[in-house]
Amino acid sequence: MRVRYSFSSRRTRQLKNIRKQKEKYPSLAKKIIQMSDIILEVLDSRFIKETRNIELEKQIISQGKKIIYVLNKSDLVDTAKLIRRDDILLNPRVFVSCVSRKGIKGLRDKIKVLVKSIKKPIGKTTVGVIGYPNTGKSSLINSLIGRRSAGTGADAGFTKGIQKIRLTQEIVLLDSPGIIPNKEYSSSESYLISKQTKLGARSYSQVKNPEIVVSDLIREFPDAFDKFYNIQSRGNSEILIEELGRKKGFLKKGNCVDEDKTARMILRDWQEGKIRN
Repeated sequence: MRVRYSFSSRRTRQLKNIRKQKEKYPSLAKKIIQMSDIILEVLDSRFIKETRNIELEKQIISQGKKIIYVLNKSDLVDTAKLIRRDDILLNPRVFVSCVSRKGIKGLRDKIKVLVKSIKKPIGKTTVGVIGYPNTGKSSLINSLIGRRSAGTGADAGFTKGIQKIRLTQEIVLLDSPGIIPNKEYSSSESYLISKQTKLGARSYSQVKNPEIVVSDLIREFPDAFDKFYNIQSRGNSEILIEELGRKKGFLKKGNCVDEDKTARMILRDWQEGKIRN
């Protein structure tokens, strides 16, 4: 009975947190757009379409604000191949990597060029930073200013409110919590949960039924997982989890593989960018 009560209480807290986030974070995003002259929309280079927030982009355009698409984590993809694709013609865009600092100077220069094009009589130019959870917004700000100022964390939703950070004497950056589009809020729809975990919006440590997410991931990127773990699963998540669990010694009583622990390790490696797709 105690276990059932504990799970029920935890589930209730999770639903309350989801409702609070749905009410609070989108309103913060709207506020950032209203306060900003330029918006940086940070996207995951591996999942450009999935991490775009069309709802917020429409608001930016309707308010006549300028936008720069920042394609972060570019060290995990073949950027030359992405540039040749017709379905991601986003302009202006900059490929960056906060790990290697690739593209950071180019982004800083592009911001300064846009600032000069804005006719603002008095005051600093404000640059808002928005994006899907875990796309690396705070890490990007730290890379832009050259020091640790914006808070960063491994878990999705680390940034809780708006932070003002000075880039130059004339430019102020606004950091924000990761924003999930309104239509994607769900506590039960498995395909949304899987998508959000794949993108890092839900932490590997928090997602329920991690085996389902692993199954979706390996079906989409079978070669990437087989190559990283040196296992010939051929897109079969059960084979991957079974063989990897035994290789790592993640065993329960009866010599059975601890599937939950193994699946969470796979998701952690994925979310930390160790597995290239």
